[in-house]
Amino acid sequence: MFYAKSKPEVLSIVEHTEDVVQAIQVLKDVTSNFLPLNEKDWELLKLAALFHDTGKYSEGFQNRISQSIDKAKRKPDGLINYPHNYLSLLFIPFDKLRADGYTKKDLILLALAVGFHHEREKLPNKSNIMAVYKKQIYPNYEEIKKDFSNLLSEKPNESMVTHLEKRTLIYRQLNSELKKKYTLIKGLLQRADRSASAKLRHENIKEFVEKAVDSNVGYQTEQFLKKNFTNLRPLQQLALDNQRKNIVLIAQTGSGKTEASLLWIGQRKGFITLPLRVSLNAMYDRIIDTNGINYSHVGLLHSSAIDHLMLQKKDENDKTSFEETLLQIGHTQRLAEKLTFSTIDQLFKFPLLYRGFEIELSTLAYSKVVIDEIQAYDPKIVAILLQGLKMIDDIGGSWMIMTATLPAIFIEELNRLGLLTENTLQQTLLLADDRSEDVEVPRRHRISLEKKTLNALTEDMIEKSKDSKVLVVVNTVKQALSLYDSLKSIMGESVNLLHSQFIPLHRGKKETEILKFAQLTNEDNGLWICTQIVEASLDVDFDYLYTEAATPDALFQRFGRCNRKGKRFDGGTPNSPNIFIVTDLDGISGMDTVYEKKIVENGLRLLKALRGSLIDEEQKIRIVHEVFSREFLAGTDYLKVFEETIKDLKELPPFELDSAGAQHVLRDIKSVPLVAGQENYEKVLILIEKYEEEKRKKNYAVLKQLNIEIQQYLLSVNQYRLNYQQEKEQFKLSKFSQIDFSYVYFSTDVFYTEERGLDLKLDENISNIF
Repeated sequence: MFYAKSKPEVLSIVEHTEDVVQAIQVLKDVTSNFLPLNEKDWELLKLAALFHDTGKYSEGFQNRISQSIDKAKRKPDGLINYPHNYLSLLFIPFDKLRADGYTKKDLILLALAVGFHHEREKLPNKSNIMAVYKKQIYPNYEEIKKDFSNLLSEKPNESMVTHLEKRTLIYRQLNSELKKKYTLIKGLLQRADRSASAKLRHENIKEFVEKAVDSNVGYQTEQFLKKNFTNLRPLQQLALDNQRKNIVLIAQTGSGKTEASLLWIGQRKGFITLPLRVSLNAMYDRIIDTNGINYSHVGLLHSSAIDHLMLQKKDENDKTSFEETLLQIGHTQRLAEKLTFSTIDQLFKFPLLYRGFEIELSTLAYSKVVIDEIQAYDPKIVAILLQGLKMIDDIGGSWMIMTATLPAIFIEELNRLGLLTENTLQQTLLLADDRSEDVEVPRRHRISLEKKTLNALTEDMIEKSKDSKVLVVVNTVKQALSLYDSLKSIMGESVNLLHSQFIPLHRGKKETEILKFAQLTNEDNGLWICTQIVEASLDVDFDYLYTEAATPDALFQRFGRCNRKGKRFDGGTPNSPNIFIVTDLDGISGMDTVYEKKIVENGLRLLKALRGSLIDEEQKIRIVHEVFSREFLAGTDYLKVFEETIKDLKELPPFELDSAGAQHVLRDIKSVPLVAGQENYEKVLILIEKYEEEKRKKNYAVLKQLNIEIQQYLLSVNQYRLNYQQEKEQFKLSKFSQIDFSYVYFSTDVFYTEERGLDLKLDENISNIF
């Protein structure tokens, strides 16, 4: 027997190939109405599936896989295991396929799809490929042909092998239609291969390719809304009525945007993106809630999704819930779920044309994609997102931008990309406010601009917090800690703190506490000090907001945490300011490190005309639109980065980045993982020791569970900040010696508590021995 797989169970090449061909048929059944592939294209894709793993017949691969199946077998000296995907081309009967009517260009696409269905660091080399063929394949060729009923080529087509070495040049020379076909054939082949590789013999391949294809999140959402609210809101009705169009939608908080996006997705496969993982977690919980929409065919796709999913199953049997979570994560990572909530680094790598980009783009070609709160991303990410929407649009997918405010420069770029056509609905839809006869939601915010420092306003904050809920938002963790320390001595337990430098274990508790506290039904009073983490991630509702100045888009996100539903102040409009903005930029944290000073100044200049008065949603939209116009952005780093990224994307060479490299660009990774403080270090050390023991036993499921537990103690710390503070404070910084966690830093010297989180200074309360 010639083997293809040793995990999750042993399969022959023939068995695995049959699974992949079946997976292609599932994709055809589900997607053929949406993809620009004709019957001959689907036959070409089935041929790709048929031949994709024939390179595994090489003696090098068979010897290697035999060892993993039976440890007693030894690999002969000098027998190399050359990448099987390159070798697979040697088996394809290109001459016969040409005689059957396939064009030369079709066969080149077939060669590229098969040859690169696995992306390797090792690039193809024709002379090496032919040498392996002569030594490892040709001697057994007659026996191999029996597995494929003599469908294999009589001899290898060396000219087709040459095309592998020229992939980048060939891709650049393809016209738009051939690029679409290449993307779909290669991407869907990889989807089918991954799906087949994950299943066991007795399992249905459909569940690993596309789950719950007949489910309809739009219909389920509509039924829920009509049952609980009688009628759809105008925004929701608009989305439902325009399911066949792309949509650019500007709407305020509280207008039912999430439900509108689900109504728009309808029965199609859907993806929804948000800037923050905690926001995605909250949306996921809301959709699956049995007392809410109760739609269960949902995946969560971000770097710590497994942590959140395990929390959902905390009351279930540990072993069963862990296995179920891994299965769910696997389905989601293979893009098999009907609806997926994802961060953009997981979904929008494809505009960078990384090696393997075809997987995401071919899936989005028959899906609907929602970009929520696009204004929250930095200019480089927005440029990549907009290019991604152009690529989705070109290949036949559908998209929606859903946001509270939309900068003018984004609209300008959408127009330049040709995305604002008659097939795209542009709509600004605002709820009625107190100027209307029928009050639905009054204007929620009356602002005051304070030419002071935050410390000068602490007396007012404290007074208001005695009988109200007060939120203070600052721009940096350092400022949050400083303010917390000064108020703690006065207010005691009435003041609380939340920022990004809490370990996940403690941050989750903090988020639960603030969510419980800041609801209309909760009668407790007090004060919370937060950083930007609160802007778009938590559904909280405070009476008053004190905030450091920031760019207007960020400020308005903060406004949304105050009188959020317009039901504070007895449901009317506030008669005196409930939003206080500190405008003394010399005393404000994060200027030109977190927020560009010129953009902050431009925003404040427009806000000054509204100080002391009520501000409505239309004014917020206008201010963001204007401040982020090309005219106002002239000379800023923001505009420079945006334009440079657009230029770089136009000139981007394909296939240079790998998947990790593309994620690095999207995450703009400047952070490192850190275990902070002696107490956390000791807990992690115990877990790592358990990990080592289970690794020796090869208990892989237990290893994954221990890894999840260890992640609960890791902080993501800016590398520059860590190095700067280490030099300043002279604390010791090391890495764990265990190889699987050697990327993790630790310091037992720095100050960390569950109350304050991380403070990168020496902890003078402990005697360090490490």
